[in-house]
Amino acid sequence: MYNFLQPLHSHFRWIIFLAAIIAILLPIVNAKQAVNKKSKLPALVFMIVMDLQFLMGILLYFFYSPFGLSAFENGMAFVMKNGDIRKIAVEHFTLMLLAWGLVHVGYSKIKKSMDGKHLQKTSLIFFGIALVLILAGIPWGRI
Repeated sequence: MYNFLQPLHSHFRWIIFLAAIIAILLPIVNAKQAVNKKSKLPALVFMIVMDLQFLMGILLYFFYSPFGLSAFENGMAFVMKNGDIRKIAVEHFTLMLLAWGLVHVGYSKIKKSMDGKHLQKTSLIFFGIALVLILAGIPWGRI
């Protein structure tokens, strides 16, 4: 299962990037239009793809990945001394969890928004910070 789920999780990031860019830029481009359900759709899509990615990550971390499992089997002292395992088991997990939370908070604020400026500002702040955290948390050296 690891050999299927890990590459899927790894390649799914490109969908995350695309959804994030669209969710950030579309409110800026359409700032003068009235806010409706259609204008909030990119934020919803971004949140859904983040949820799918998060689900795959949780399955890998707790059940299939040797990096996540070693954090539980060998203890955190071992994990913190090993840079490769620490990157996935601690840094990647923490940054992605924060990004996932920011996307959910941002979407809940956007869902309540009725003003184009507020929609624009909220998506830029919450989704922009989430995208920076995602980019910082990806283990680029292992790609």
